[in-house]
Amino acid sequence: RRERELRSKQGRGFRYWEQYIASMSCLSCWSFLWDIMPDTRHLPITLPETEGCQRIENRICDLPDDLLLRILYFVPTKEAFATAILSKRWRPVWTMLPELTFKDEGSESLGRFIEESLKLHKAPKLQSLIVELGPRCLVNVDVGKWVENAVDRGVEYLQFYLLWSAEPTRFPKSLYTCETLVRLTLSNKILVDVSSLARLPSLLSLRLLCVVYKDEGSLVKLLSSSPVLQHLTVERHKDDKVTNFTVKVSSLQTLFYYWKDEDEDDDDLFGSLVIDSPALTKLDLFGVWEDCLIENMPCLDVSSIGCVHNPNENFLRSLSSVKHLKFFLTKSMVACCNAIHFSRLTEFRFFPYISVDWLEPFMLLLQNSPKLKTLTIETVDPGGLPPSWNQPSSVPGCLSSHLEIFRWSYYEGREVGKQLLSYILANSKCLKTVEIFMETCNLEEKRKEIESMPRISTSSRLLFPTVLE
Repeated sequence: RRERELRSKQGRGFRYWEQYIASMSCLSCWSFLWDIMPDTRHLPITLPETEGCQRIENRICDLPDDLLLRILYFVPTKEAFATAILSKRWRPVWTMLPELTFKDEGSESLGRFIEESLKLHKAPKLQSLIVELGPRCLVNVDVGKWVENAVDRGVEYLQFYLLWSAEPTRFPKSLYTCETLVRLTLSNKILVDVSSLARLPSLLSLRLLCVVYKDEGSLVKLLSSSPVLQHLTVERHKDDKVTNFTVKVSSLQTLFYYWKDEDEDDDDLFGSLVIDSPALTKLDLFGVWEDCLIENMPCLDVSSIGCVHNPNENFLRSLSSVKHLKFFLTKSMVACCNAIHFSRLTEFRFFPYISVDWLEPFMLLLQNSPKLKTLTIETVDPGGLPPSWNQPSSVPGCLSSHLEIFRWSYYEGREVGKQLLSYILANSKCLKTVEIFMETCNLEEKRKEIESMPRISTSSRLLFPTVLE
């Protein structure tokens, strides 16, 4: 009988710790917990295991709140809340967490759970609040109150993804006068409605992902109310109610701008994109259908230009200061390639778009890039190569004096492609490394063919690092 009672107590002890480990939900947290615990290896061998568990439990409960909170940093918010059932000592700990994350996992009750959790939460400062509501979430919860709750407690990082089925939701005006906010992400079913009283003096990073704007004035007020804004990400769709999108922020350093819709027959996509940000150092543009006017970018170092459908010479000239360029050549850009001079360009990744005759504009870009050191060609679709090629009358300056690294991805070994590769190898005096990525078809034959091409830089290494399937 005595042995049965002891086994029963031991079993309860083991089950307790199994539940505890499950609530922690990650090995890193459990490892951290054991690192801070006193060494228990020298406990008497005859000590009943239930008593050992009780000692460990007492040691955990004796830890200060700051240390218990640090333990909870290692687990998701939902699991951190679950620790309240462990004991009275744990019950108030989660309410002091300064960072809360609620992500939808298909539950209809997530909105109610967030609402009740924020009511119980007692931390004087809420540094971060991340909320993601999916399409199954009930739409009768007041997300505006959650935002006000966070603003009232000095939130620094606020991220809202509203993917539910409700109409676009207007957030409280206090959001746009929050003095502590440093990073803000608004996504999907959110209506950006900004008054003239807006001011975000601490905002450094802003992400506007497929939101809806009340009008163009709201966008202008939001950006103008952020005097220290450095990073802006914009994803647009055709129903966002903005025709002329203007980014005029003197402090802005990086801009990512992307159109989600790509329907050439939809006239609603056309308008204008104006960028006037003199401190900009990085610019990414993808799927731009509007007329693009870029001004005043003397500090631009890095740029990625993809599928700008209505470029003009002024647009391309605005990129002349760039040092690192990723360039998708479309049919509409071909005519503008002779207008741009890249006086500082040292790294160039070139992507010809589907079925674009790219060889001549490519050579023009090389002629206009005298300091180029690294060149990458990625020809996913080789159909744009012409049937024949006339070599230029003069060798581009970058080949004869600067180019050190050359890569070609999806090289197929067609006749014109071979001529271009042979031309680059024969005229690149400073070349150190050549990497050719090829498909497996006739691989050895293509390798031997490339290796037999004359190279003016005899010390350059010829590599075939990855075989593309």
